[in-house]
Amino acid sequence: MSFFPVPDVMKDNIYELNPRFFNNRGIKLIILDIDNTIAPYSVPEPTERMKAWVQGLKDAGFKLAVLSNNRGTRPETYAGAFGLTFIGKAWKPFTKTAKQLIEEMGCSPENTAFIGDQIYTDCLCAKALGSLAIVVKPIEYTNFWLRFRHWLEFPFILKYKWKDMK
Repeated sequence: MSFFPVPDVMKDNIYELNPRFFNNRGIKLIILDIDNTIAPYSVPEPTERMKAWVQGLKDAGFKLAVLSNNRGTRPETYAGAFGLTFIGKAWKPFTKTAKQLIEEMGCSPENTAFIGDQIYTDCLCAKALGSLAIVVKPIEYTNFWLRFRHWLEFPFILKYKWKDMK
């Protein structure tokens, strides 16, 4: 368990993650963020490619769930389209709702992976729980604040890259 939000894994997008990747790490539960992780803000419903990726993981025997800070209907829309359990208004990086979701799914933090685009929410929540923290590049920057936030995360991204080079 760590409160230092350096990702365990960084990828360009979710499609670089496959069942073998998760099996090799002993993962049983995959918790997904939505906004800018699996879908850009401008896409109101999952695409066929997203559905196929999720279905591939489900077919491989993984449990999946959606955990989002989004306060609108997007978590329910996406989770419903994928047939997944979800929690919206999650208040990440606070771990209360994440713990609740992990327990509800019958797993432990140690065999859970979080996939998100934000260091200060998704990654920090995963690290605080002792789960695998996977950060993907944000899909799109729709405004100044998203770029600014990414700039603030840059030291942790550099630390990951430095660690990865060793």
